[in-house]
Amino acid sequence: MNKTYKVNSVSIPKFSKPVDIMEGKRLYQSRGCGDCHDANASGKTFIENPAIGTLSGSNLTTGKGGILSDRTDEELAIAIRHGVGKNGKALIFMPSTDFQGMTNEDVGKLIAFLRSLPGLDKAQGEVSPGPLGRFLFLIGEIPVLVSAEIINHEATHLANITPSVSLEYGKYVASTCTGCHGFNLKGGPIQGAPPEWPPAQDISKKGLTNYTESNFIQTIRTGKRPDGSEMKFPMPWKSLSQLTDTELKALWLFLQSIE
Repeated sequence: MNKTYKVNSVSIPKFSKPVDIMEGKRLYQSRGCGDCHDANASGKTFIENPAIGTLSGSNLTTGKGGILSDRTDEELAIAIRHGVGKNGKALIFMPSTDFQGMTNEDVGKLIAFLRSLPGLDKAQGEVSPGPLGRFLFLIGEIPVLVSAEIINHEATHLANITPSVSLEYGKYVASTCTGCHGFNLKGGPIQGAPPEWPPAQDISKKGLTNYTESNFIQTIRTGKRPDGSEMKFPMPWKSLSQLTDTELKALWLFLQSIE
Protein backbone atom coordinates (compact mmCIF):
# COMPACT_ATOMS: atom_id res chain seq x y z
CA MET A 1 0.00 0.00 0.00
CA ASN A 2 3.02 2.29 0.40
CA LYS A 3 4.43 1.42 -3.01
CA THR A 4 4.63 4.29 -5.52
CA TYR A 5 3.56 4.02 -9.14
CA LYS A 6 4.76 6.05 -12.11
CA VAL A 7 1.97 6.85 -14.54
CA ASN A 8 2.56 9.04 -17.58
CA SER A 9 0.13 11.92 -17.86
CA VAL A 10 -2.27 12.04 -20.82
CA SER A 11 -3.84 15.27 -22.05
CA ILE A 12 -7.53 15.40 -21.12
CA PRO A 13 -9.94 17.43 -23.29
CA LYS A 14 -11.68 20.34 -21.56
CA PHE A 15 -15.45 20.77 -21.72
CA SER A 16 -17.62 23.69 -20.65
CA LYS A 17 -20.86 23.46 -22.65
CA PRO A 18 -23.97 22.64 -20.58
CA VAL A 19 -24.70 19.57 -22.72
CA ASP A 20 -21.24 18.15 -21.97
CA ILE A 21 -21.50 18.90 -18.26
CA MET A 22 -24.90 17.16 -18.20
CA GLU A 23 -23.31 14.12 -19.85
CA GLY A 24 -20.59 14.22 -17.18
CA LYS A 25 -23.31 14.23 -14.52
CA ARG A 26 -24.98 11.23 -16.16
CA LEU A 27 -21.64 9.40 -16.23
CA TYR A 28 -21.10 10.20 -12.54
CA GLN A 29 -24.53 8.81 -11.69
CA SER A 30 -24.60 5.82 -14.03
CA ARG A 31 -21.06 4.61 -13.24
CA GLY A 32 -21.78 4.52 -9.52
CA CYS A 33 -19.37 7.27 -8.43
CA GLY A 34 -21.89 8.46 -5.84
CA ASP A 35 -21.81 5.08 -4.09
CA CYS A 36 -18.48 6.08 -2.54
CA HIS A 37 -18.29 9.83 -3.12
CA ASP A 38 -21.98 10.56 -2.37
CA ALA A 39 -24.54 12.15 -4.67
CA ASN A 40 -23.09 15.63 -4.08
CA ALA A 41 -19.47 14.39 -4.49
CA SER A 42 -18.52 15.42 -0.93
CA GLY A 43 -17.46 11.88 -0.02
CA LYS A 44 -18.84 9.39 2.46
CA THR A 45 -17.91 6.31 4.48
CA PHE A 46 -19.24 3.34 2.51
CA ILE A 47 -17.76 0.40 4.46
CA GLU A 48 -17.40 0.37 8.23
CA ASN A 49 -16.50 -3.10 9.42
CA PRO A 50 -13.92 -3.98 12.09
CA ALA A 51 -12.57 -6.89 10.03
CA ILE A 52 -12.73 -5.49 6.49
CA GLY A 53 -11.90 -1.94 7.53
CA THR A 54 -13.30 1.57 7.40
CA LEU A 55 -13.30 2.98 3.86
CA SER A 56 -14.38 6.43 2.72
CA GLY A 57 -14.54 8.20 -0.61
CA SER A 58 -12.79 11.53 -1.09
CA ASN A 59 -14.49 14.91 -1.18
CA LEU A 60 -14.35 15.68 -4.92
CA THR A 61 -15.36 19.34 -4.59
CA THR A 62 -13.42 22.59 -4.10
CA GLY A 63 -14.64 22.98 -0.52
CA LYS A 64 -12.55 22.67 2.62
CA GLY A 65 -11.38 19.08 2.85
CA GLY A 66 -11.95 18.59 -0.88
CA ILE A 67 -9.24 17.67 -3.38
CA LEU A 68 -10.50 19.30 -6.58
CA SER A 69 -8.64 22.62 -6.29
CA ASP A 70 -5.36 20.79 -5.78
CA ARG A 71 -5.63 18.48 -8.81
CA THR A 72 -5.22 19.07 -12.54
CA ASP A 73 -7.55 17.30 -14.93
CA GLU A 74 -4.67 15.02 -15.88
CA GLU A 75 -4.02 14.08 -12.24
CA LEU A 76 -7.73 13.36 -11.74
CA ALA A 77 -7.68 11.14 -14.83
CA ILE A 78 -4.79 9.14 -13.36
CA ALA A 79 -6.75 8.70 -10.12
CA ILE A 80 -9.88 7.60 -12.00
CA ARG A 81 -8.26 5.20 -14.48
CA HIS A 82 -5.13 4.07 -12.63
CA GLY A 83 -6.04 4.24 -8.95
CA VAL A 84 -2.97 6.37 -8.23
CA GLY A 85 -2.99 9.59 -6.23
CA LYS A 86 -1.04 12.80 -6.66
CA ASN A 87 1.80 11.48 -4.50
CA GLY A 88 2.18 8.39 -6.67
CA LYS A 89 0.75 6.09 -4.01
CA ALA A 90 -2.18 3.77 -4.60
CA LEU A 91 -5.66 4.96 -3.74
CA ILE A 92 -7.17 2.45 -1.33
CA PHE A 93 -10.36 0.75 -2.55
CA MET A 94 -10.63 2.97 -5.63
CA PRO A 95 -12.26 0.64 -8.22
CA SER A 96 -10.16 1.90 -11.13
CA THR A 97 -10.38 -1.55 -12.69
CA ASP A 98 -13.93 -0.49 -13.59
CA PHE A 99 -12.73 2.73 -15.21
CA GLN A 100 -9.30 1.93 -16.66
CA GLY A 101 -10.77 1.73 -20.17
CA MET A 102 -12.77 4.97 -19.96
CA THR A 103 -12.08 7.22 -22.93
CA ASN A 104 -10.36 10.58 -22.66
CA GLU A 105 -13.59 12.24 -23.75
CA ASP A 106 -15.73 10.58 -21.08
CA VAL A 107 -13.14 11.32 -18.39
CA GLY A 108 -13.05 14.94 -19.52
CA LYS A 109 -16.82 15.31 -19.30
CA LEU A 110 -16.91 13.63 -15.89
CA ILE A 111 -14.26 16.02 -14.59
CA ALA A 112 -16.06 19.01 -16.14
CA PHE A 113 -19.17 18.02 -14.17
CA LEU A 114 -17.17 17.80 -10.92
CA ARG A 115 -15.67 21.23 -11.54
CA SER A 116 -19.16 22.67 -12.06
CA LEU A 117 -20.29 21.64 -8.57
CA PRO A 118 -20.33 24.01 -5.59
CA GLY A 119 -17.57 23.59 -3.05
CA LEU A 120 -18.68 21.64 0.02
CA ASP A 121 -16.77 21.65 3.30
CA LYS A 122 -16.27 18.10 4.49
CA ALA A 123 -13.16 16.46 5.88
CA GLN A 124 -11.76 13.27 4.42
CA GLY A 125 -13.35 10.24 6.07
CA GLU A 126 -11.30 7.44 7.53
CA VAL A 127 -9.47 5.06 5.19
CA SER A 128 -8.18 2.17 7.26
CA PRO A 129 -8.14 -1.39 5.86
CA GLY A 130 -8.76 -3.96 8.57
CA PRO A 131 -6.89 -7.23 9.21
CA LEU A 132 -9.30 -9.39 7.20
CA GLY A 133 -9.33 -6.87 4.36
CA ARG A 134 -5.52 -6.95 4.20
CA PHE A 135 -5.45 -10.75 4.35
CA LEU A 136 -8.06 -11.14 1.60
CA PHE A 137 -6.08 -8.72 -0.58
CA LEU A 138 -2.89 -10.74 -0.08
CA ILE A 139 -4.60 -13.95 -1.25
CA GLY A 140 -6.14 -12.21 -4.25
CA GLU A 141 -9.75 -12.00 -3.06
CA ILE A 142 -9.97 -8.18 -2.95
CA PRO A 143 -7.85 -6.88 -5.84
CA VAL A 144 -9.77 -3.59 -5.75
CA LEU A 145 -8.20 -2.80 -2.36
CA VAL A 146 -5.11 -1.73 -4.30
CA SER A 147 -6.33 -1.66 -7.90
CA ALA A 148 -3.15 0.12 -9.02
CA GLU A 149 -1.29 -3.15 -8.49
CA ILE A 150 -3.19 -4.98 -11.25
CA ILE A 151 -3.77 -2.22 -13.80
CA ASN A 152 -1.60 -1.89 -16.90
CA HIS A 153 -0.21 1.63 -16.48
CA GLU A 154 1.31 1.52 -19.98
CA ALA A 155 -2.02 0.99 -21.75
CA THR A 156 -3.08 3.50 -24.40
CA HIS A 157 -6.45 5.12 -23.75
CA LEU A 158 -9.03 5.64 -26.48
CA ALA A 159 -9.74 9.28 -27.32
CA ASN A 160 -13.45 8.49 -27.67
CA ILE A 161 -15.87 5.74 -28.62
CA THR A 162 -19.06 6.07 -30.65
CA PRO A 163 -22.11 4.77 -28.77
CA SER A 164 -23.70 1.94 -30.74
CA VAL A 165 -25.44 -1.37 -30.17
CA SER A 166 -22.26 -3.37 -30.68
CA LEU A 167 -20.09 -5.87 -28.81
CA GLU A 168 -17.27 -3.33 -28.59
CA TYR A 169 -19.46 -0.70 -26.95
CA GLY A 170 -21.20 -3.30 -24.78
CA LYS A 171 -17.83 -4.42 -23.44
CA TYR A 172 -16.99 -0.77 -22.74
CA VAL A 173 -20.17 -0.33 -20.69
CA ALA A 174 -19.77 -3.71 -18.95
CA SER A 175 -16.48 -2.63 -17.37
CA THR A 176 -18.64 -0.78 -14.84
CA CYS A 177 -20.00 -4.14 -13.64
CA THR A 178 -16.70 -5.90 -12.95
CA GLY A 179 -16.16 -4.51 -9.45
CA CYS A 180 -19.06 -6.58 -8.08
CA HIS A 181 -19.70 -9.26 -10.70
CA GLY A 182 -16.03 -10.11 -11.25
CA PHE A 183 -13.77 -9.69 -14.27
CA ASN A 184 -15.48 -12.64 -15.96
CA LEU A 185 -18.94 -11.32 -14.94
CA LYS A 186 -19.85 -14.75 -13.54
CA GLY A 187 -20.76 -13.30 -10.12
CA GLY A 188 -20.00 -14.67 -6.66
CA PRO A 189 -19.02 -13.01 -3.37
CA ILE A 190 -18.47 -9.29 -3.82
CA GLN A 191 -14.87 -8.35 -3.14
CA GLY A 192 -14.40 -6.44 0.09
CA ALA A 193 -18.08 -6.66 1.01
CA PRO A 194 -19.28 -7.28 4.57
CA PRO A 195 -20.53 -10.87 5.10
CA GLU A 196 -24.18 -9.80 5.17
CA TRP A 197 -24.06 -8.61 1.55
CA PRO A 198 -25.55 -11.16 -0.90
CA PRO A 199 -23.30 -12.52 -3.66
CA ALA A 200 -23.41 -10.90 -7.08
CA GLN A 201 -25.44 -12.72 -9.73
CA ASP A 202 -23.92 -14.44 -12.74
CA ILE A 203 -24.69 -12.00 -15.57
CA SER A 204 -23.21 -14.09 -18.38
CA LYS A 205 -25.56 -15.67 -20.93
CA LYS A 206 -26.13 -18.64 -18.60
CA GLY A 207 -26.95 -16.44 -15.63
CA LEU A 208 -29.46 -14.41 -17.64
CA THR A 209 -31.35 -17.42 -19.04
CA ASN A 210 -34.71 -16.09 -17.79
CA TYR A 211 -34.23 -12.67 -19.35
CA THR A 212 -34.92 -11.15 -22.73
CA GLU A 213 -33.40 -7.89 -23.90
CA SER A 214 -36.67 -6.14 -23.11
CA ASN A 215 -37.14 -7.36 -19.56
CA PHE A 216 -33.40 -7.04 -18.83
CA ILE A 217 -33.66 -3.33 -19.63
CA GLN A 218 -36.91 -3.07 -17.67
CA THR A 219 -35.24 -4.69 -14.66
CA ILE A 220 -32.36 -2.22 -14.70
CA ARG A 221 -34.76 0.68 -15.09
CA THR A 222 -37.14 -0.34 -12.28
CA GLY A 223 -35.16 -2.59 -9.92
CA LYS A 224 -37.74 -5.35 -10.36
CA ARG A 225 -36.99 -8.72 -11.96
CA PRO A 226 -39.35 -10.38 -14.46
CA ASP A 227 -40.83 -12.50 -11.63
CA GLY A 228 -41.71 -9.35 -9.66
CA SER A 229 -38.98 -9.70 -7.03
CA GLU A 230 -36.88 -6.67 -6.18
CA MET A 231 -33.14 -6.49 -6.67
CA LYS A 232 -31.45 -6.22 -3.29
CA PHE A 233 -28.78 -3.84 -2.07
CA PRO A 234 -25.97 -3.42 -3.04
CA MET A 235 -27.14 -3.79 -6.66
CA PRO A 236 -26.99 -0.11 -7.75
CA TRP A 237 -29.94 -0.22 -10.15
CA LYS A 238 -30.86 3.41 -9.45
CA SER A 239 -27.45 4.44 -10.76
CA LEU A 240 -27.56 2.02 -13.68
CA SER A 241 -31.05 3.23 -14.62
CA GLN A 242 -29.26 6.35 -15.91
CA LEU A 243 -27.69 4.29 -18.71
CA THR A 244 -29.06 5.15 -22.14
CA ASP A 245 -31.08 2.69 -24.23
CA THR A 246 -28.06 2.30 -26.51
CA GLU A 247 -25.81 1.50 -23.55
CA LEU A 248 -28.25 -1.04 -22.13
CA LYS A 249 -28.84 -2.74 -25.48
CA ALA A 250 -25.10 -2.91 -26.13
CA LEU A 251 -24.55 -4.24 -22.60
CA TRP A 252 -27.17 -6.94 -23.15
CA LEU A 253 -25.55 -7.90 -26.46
CA PHE A 254 -22.13 -8.22 -24.84
CA LEU A 255 -23.39 -10.17 -21.81
CA GLN A 256 -25.13 -12.62 -24.18
CA SER A 257 -21.79 -13.23 -25.88
CA ILE A 258 -20.23 -14.57 -22.65
CA GLU A 259 -20.76 -18.32 -22.66
